[in-house]
Amino acid sequence: MKISSKNITILILILKYYFFWILFFEFSRLYFFIVNSSESKHYSLNELFSPFIHGFLLDISAASYILFFSMPIFIICHFLGLPKVLKYFLNIYTGIFLAFSLFYIVADGEIYKSWGFRIDAGVFQYLKSPNAAVASITNLRLIFLFFIFTILSISFYCLYHFWISKKIVNILRNNYITLLIIIFTAALFIPIRGGIGVVPINSGVAYFSDKTFLNHAALNLIWYGGKSLIESPAQYERYEYFDDKKLQEYFSMAFNAEDTNINILKKKPQKIIFVILESFTAAAVNFENPSESVTPKLQNWLRNGILFNKFYANGDRSEKGIVSILSAVPTMPDYSIMKNPKQTQRITSLIKRLNEIGYSSYFYYGGDINFSNMQSYLYNIGIGKIKSKNNLNLDCKSGKWGFHDECMFELFANDIIADTDTAIYILFTLSSHEPYDVPYKGPFELKDYQQKCDNAYFYTDSCLNEFLTRIKNSDVWNNSLIVLVADHGTRYNGVEVWAKQKFHILMHITGGILNINGDFMLCDKTADQSDITATLLGALGADYKEFIFSENIFRKKVTNAFYAYHHGFAFIKGGRWVIYDSNPQKFVYRGWNSEIIDNQAKAYMQMISRYHKNLFDN
Repeated sequence: MKISSKNITILILILKYYFFWILFFEFSRLYFFIVNSSESKHYSLNELFSPFIHGFLLDISAASYILFFSMPIFIICHFLGLPKVLKYFLNIYTGIFLAFSLFYIVADGEIYKSWGFRIDAGVFQYLKSPNAAVASITNLRLIFLFFIFTILSISFYCLYHFWISKKIVNILRNNYITLLIIIFTAALFIPIRGGIGVVPINSGVAYFSDKTFLNHAALNLIWYGGKSLIESPAQYERYEYFDDKKLQEYFSMAFNAEDTNINILKKKPQKIIFVILESFTAAAVNFENPSESVTPKLQNWLRNGILFNKFYANGDRSEKGIVSILSAVPTMPDYSIMKNPKQTQRITSLIKRLNEIGYSSYFYYGGDINFSNMQSYLYNIGIGKIKSKNNLNLDCKSGKWGFHDECMFELFANDIIADTDTAIYILFTLSSHEPYDVPYKGPFELKDYQQKCDNAYFYTDSCLNEFLTRIKNSDVWNNSLIVLVADHGTRYNGVEVWAKQKFHILMHITGGILNINGDFMLCDKTADQSDITATLLGALGADYKEFIFSENIFRKKVTNAFYAYHHGFAFIKGGRWVIYDSNPQKFVYRGWNSEIIDNQAKAYMQMISRYHKNLFDN
């Protein structure tokens, strides 16, 4: 059977289809640079071109995946000589994949501005509460993004139609060509896995620079997201660094022995009040330069009580911070334990310990309590009563996330003052979250993102001040312990996604029950959210040994802090610190003389990983 130029038309179509997707991925990288121009403008053209080179292997792998799953259509239709069927199915396949990919790319471009990392399969967990998932974006912005998505979808589908689909007119059957197509299909496994070596391709191949933004740009978003879909929700094996003996040795070294004892309470408080402040990063509060703070009223309260000026969030999302605060369990990179009720029903709990020693418990949130499975987590850890947008009928101002802070602080204060029982009250604020649609204008122009952000902090600051003033002027104050702590930090002033500044947050304790010399005490020890549990239980004279990641800050001269970002983690101990990136699997940043805590950092991460895995397996 002879092979003519007409016979090879099908091969040309397959190659053109292959190159179409490679071209699409190159465009997606260009789009990423354009929508994140505030970042990309800081780099030269040569630097911006580098991600195209270093991400090309991932582009080829992603295109090979797409082509591989379409090859059965090509093979069957060529063997049977069915060009119309090929055209029909390929049009549908391409249209669906283009729509999904462009939706993912447009969403990623928007989210990266705030999150500082490329989105993966974890984003689908937020779609269980779609209204909350888009609450950070204004309606006008959503319309604009939908317009961009529509234009790009039409443009790329037209390109596909005129360059490929329109050319599918006639297919001449040829057994040799069919055999060649089958061999080509099998050969696609080579670019899919990135070669014929022992180790298949992974996202680490795109990491080439000490500039995080350029490494992120080099990633192929569709390959990266697809990979995260087929991998386990938490990659526990990724953090297995040591055998059991070495693990215990290095993990023990991470914790200094208790060598001091400071009693911060006059007696057992009747009320323990937590205000978990949305996104209250230390850079915005700016307690080191109060005159530059966007929370001026809070500055006055920071002079009364105990201020922790080296305090860190364990994670970068609200659901991670809440778990660290109320369960003393640090988060893993790119994984949230709150979303898995099977794990949270076995997790340690500060609330359960307080319930055991006589405290009833209440949780307040102005938004949707089901977001990120928060409600199941709160009930699993022993919260007795929850008040949220889901069960409140308040006549007050609302934003995209729910009832604004002024409404919730008023309700919170009313209930605390009216309650005569021993209880822990927790309020989680929301107005200082994007899109910063607060019903208040402070001394800001509101012309750009940063000014709207500062205005939202200023608003929540005023609401918090009114709440604290009411409590202090009531009979509750003298018998209360009040904890002000942020759920997580932010990329305030454009800091890197892994930077210590992003995770440096507000932590302050006040209340009439405090036993300190004078009105103010500065605690300059390095600590994190998971340490709140041991510190509070220790002050109450309760046992806290089960909380293996929690340190009693007032019983140690040197404490440590840990935080996890999307693809890595950091460990801080005294003046030493290290930052580890899980993609290239190495320490990428260190402080002076900090190599001596490398193994402690890895052991800490490995213990967290094992703890999470045990919750899932047992």
